[in-house]
Amino acid sequence: MLDFAAIQGAYPNVVAPVAGLLEMYRSEEQLSFEILDSPDFLGRTCIFNPAIAGLDLGDSLTPMNVVWKFATPNEINQLVNAYITDVARAVECKIGVLQGLEWCLNEVMDNILQHSLATHGYAMGQIHPSSQHIALCIFDHGRGLYNSLKATVHQPSNAVEAIKLAVQEGVTRDKNIGQGNGMWGLQNIVMSNSGFLNITSGPGFVGRRNTELNTSLQVPFPSYSNNCTTVDFQIDFDKEVSIVDALGGYQPINQRIENLEDDFNNIIYRVSDQPSGSGTRKSGVLLRNELLNIKNESNSLIQIDFSGLSVIASSFADELVGKLILICSSQEFERRFKIVGANETILAIINRSVTQRIRDGMTDDSEATS
Repeated sequence: MLDFAAIQGAYPNVVAPVAGLLEMYRSEEQLSFEILDSPDFLGRTCIFNPAIAGLDLGDSLTPMNVVWKFATPNEINQLVNAYITDVARAVECKIGVLQGLEWCLNEVMDNILQHSLATHGYAMGQIHPSSQHIALCIFDHGRGLYNSLKATVHQPSNAVEAIKLAVQEGVTRDKNIGQGNGMWGLQNIVMSNSGFLNITSGPGFVGRRNTELNTSLQVPFPSYSNNCTTVDFQIDFDKEVSIVDALGGYQPINQRIENLEDDFNNIIYRVSDQPSGSGTRKSGVLLRNELLNIKNESNSLIQIDFSGLSVIASSFADELVGKLILICSSQEFERRFKIVGANETILAIINRSVTQRIRDGMTDDSEATS
């Protein structure tokens, strides 16, 4: 019996590992659990039945605040894209944050498939607007970092040393599989930003908080073959990330931005393609945040394309265009954005909304990162 009556919060660094461990004990040890007094908010995280990235991702279920199970490169790609899109629409991020977050997620999740001997992993994320950070936790119940590295030239003496080795540049169990830059890049990106990175594997724990380093060799773990690994980190969306500096001069391609570019390097943002639609104020907030993040990630002209739409809501136009102009300034908006494909009705709605918004200023509760 598992009694959850005293639980008052659900955070990724606890929920994701517990979800993975429950599944492991059910499948490998044929154990069953009676769940007592579980609060509704905990059940909504899918802790007792993790969502499947390849099946359950969609417009109706946000990727945040849910435990996701992934088992293939395609599922990792779907989940990472969903995370990045959700963050981009929820908050305005400083330069490099979204690309840094994408790098970290891809590398840590791929390590599970490549090195852990587990068939799948678990992930959970949360956005914390008040403290301006994104919390992520990736878990697997595989063999762990020590077992992965012990037969290599690195030969760690214990689990803590294995964790410390794993975040060094060029350290990998097999150079034919990877170059050993994933965990190293993760640490550099996080240390240049929030400074918060905790890694647990087997009995070992290494926690970094800016210049402070804590270690332990006393962490309980299931078994020798199931050392388990947890990577728990935070990215502050109000602090810039220099990807080039963090990755030793390497600039990864920003595929998300490239996918929006036309043959003339203009970014085409098609409003009709956005699943939240063009009929609500909330949708205007989401799309505005995404456009602000695109502006922060690229120097290209951004065309806001209304083609294919016959009409939009005034509240949507206010949030998307009116407040975008106030946030950027009219001069910056004219330099970075261009409205295209809008019919006379949509243009009239936009012009009226912009005029009223400039007159009223930011008087609503919904600000730039609502």
